[in-house]
Amino acid sequence: MQDNTKRANRVIFWIKVIFILLAVFWLQFVFLAFISFFLSANLLMLFGGMLLVPFIFSFISVAIFFIPIFAFCVSYLSWLHRAVTNLRLLTTTKFSPMGAVLLTCIPFFGYFLNYFILGDMVRSQERYMQQKGILKKRFPKKILNAWIIASLVLLVLVFVDPSQLGFLTVVSTTFDIDGQHAFEFLEKTLVVIIPILYIMSFSAYANQEKELFRIHTEELFNKHVDDVIREREIMRAAERLRESRGLEPPHSNE
Repeated sequence: MQDNTKRANRVIFWIKVIFILLAVFWLQFVFLAFISFFLSANLLMLFGGMLLVPFIFSFISVAIFFIPIFAFCVSYLSWLHRAVTNLRLLTTTKFSPMGAVLLTCIPFFGYFLNYFILGDMVRSQERYMQQKGILKKRFPKKILNAWIIASLVLLVLVFVDPSQLGFLTVVSTTFDIDGQHAFEFLEKTLVVIIPILYIMSFSAYANQEKELFRIHTEELFNKHVDDVIREREIMRAAERLRESRGLEPPHSNE
């Protein structure tokens, strides 16, 4: 069993970087929507130069957005393979280390399959820790479920015509805003919320994983100490037996 803490920390770091970029996009959208809603056409022309800055920043951000995504994918797959390998040294899982990696790599579907993979890892880890009596805090499954639900809602918003969603009519009437703007706001808000939910879920599992490794390492160390003590006791008993019979201690051949 190997320590997987550094891999988990790298995954969390790159998720946070992606979250920051998505949050910047969301704030940019809110800023542009605010200006277009409150300013008149003449003032919009006056602030046209100012509006050019967010668009330039958006272009630059999109250009560098693939770097953290690529780094996150590499870090996550490395962590996932080691995490499942560690679990299978202690208990059983439905997915093998390579199987979990290959399923996660499936375009589009791998994102949602990861929900079942992580859920199986959570059950296996908690079952083992509970049997050993070392489970201090349960994994927040509600947060993981909220992550997959938010992802599914975002999927619906991406592929469904906004005019077919009746609740947007209620929202636009209540707040006196355009239904399309309400649709875009909800979509971009979910894009920001989803990484937060996954960071919380992943961090909870990584903390349990770290605790399990620590306890497992202590058990191995204590077992090694017990073996050394037992070996020394056997040597002392053998020495006392030789002394009681008046035998010479064995000489090493040199």
